[in-house]
Amino acid sequence: MSDPLTIGVDDGYFTQEFKELRLKTLLVGVLCLGKKPESIRITTVVVDGSDGTSRTLEIINDLRRGSAADIRAVFLDGVTVAGFNFVDPEEINVRTGIPVVVLFKTKLKLDRVRAALIKHFTDWRERYDVIERNYRRVQEVVTRKKNLRVSLYGLGLSEASKLMSSLQHVSTIPEPLRLADLIASGLTRNTCLLNILRSD
Repeated sequence: MSDPLTIGVDDGYFTQEFKELRLKTLLVGVLCLGKKPESIRITTVVVDGSDGTSRTLEIINDLRRGSAADIRAVFLDGVTVAGFNFVDPEEINVRTGIPVVVLFKTKLKLDRVRAALIKHFTDWRERYDVIERNYRRVQEVVTRKKNLRVSLYGLGLSEASKLMSSLQHVSTIPEPLRLADLIASGLTRNTCLLNILRSD
């Protein structure tokens, strides 16, 4: 069986000032063949904005354009990026036809999330709907390293288990997502780059 093509998408670092001023951080997509990176796409996303889904779609479509084979899955780290910006995995699945795996590394306290959204956003219902809808459908998937909490779109639990296990390398996190996080976080920890994003 040939190595699967998969994509991981994750966001970068930002300071509190970026939240207050609605500045931008990076959103990085990594296309992997098996555990090996094949291609990278980088764009920006507004901190606490509402362009997370559209920016993620741009990255996915750009990465798949240069690929001859079908993408087996897209991996996301939760459904929030850049603070309380959000990515709707159901919309990603419907619009691309690619299965989506959302990893939830920590347990959410939905009442606290809801209270924070009400306090800071007039469109809190839309944001909370995406977060709650996805968190309510979390399942535990068995992998060769440890059990992980995921919500799945277009992919069964057994298939997700096999796929994720095959993509684990130095971490429990599938390699495409681990690399996306590594690149996005590494680049935005650089003060010089954050200043460039500030003036963008």
